[in-house]
Amino acid sequence: PTGTALVYSTYLGGSGDDGAFGIGVDSSGNAYVAGTTGSNNFPTTAGALQTINAGGLNNDDAFVTKLNPTGTALVYSTYLGGSGDDNAFGIAIDSAGNAYVTGGTSSNNFPTSAGAFRTAYGGGISDVFVAKLSLSGTTLVYSTYLPGNGTDYGSGIAVDSIGSAYVTGTTSSTNFITTFGAFQIFN
Repeated sequence: PTGTALVYSTYLGGSGDDGAFGIGVDSSGNAYVAGTTGSNNFPTTAGALQTINAGGLNNDDAFVTKLNPTGTALVYSTYLGGSGDDNAFGIAIDSAGNAYVTGGTSSNNFPTSAGAFRTAYGGGISDVFVAKLSLSGTTLVYSTYLPGNGTDYGSGIAVDSIGSAYVTGTTSSTNFITTFGAFQIFN
């Protein structure tokens, strides 16, 4: 807490290019890391949501990893993506330990959930995705696209006390989803 000592420091990755872009911590001190990996051997855990890089050799997948409070073990670690490029940039944790992740995807088969806001890729270069992973990292509570016809990325996410997710990012889309009466409804 005083900034005078290193509590722990660790590598996290495989044999390809790996980048961590978001971090969150729960009330027990578990660290949640979100990012992008080009590794086909990124460390995953048994029973995780996705244990194989769906992007294969040519495309990156997002990843979500939960480390224990001492940084000595993976609680869970999973890929999150489809056959295109998938990048996670933001992560937030709710009071129950569920992880909320946002980023950008060019995958038309990014894992979405039944009844999600949008289950189809919107076109363009990239769509925003928002996914909520269960406490154990084994299932998606929900996952959705936020599509437009251009390049769209989610870069930050926050969660309120009732579990509503707030996402911020970038769009070049002229048809990105806006709500009636919003501050600005045209790009």
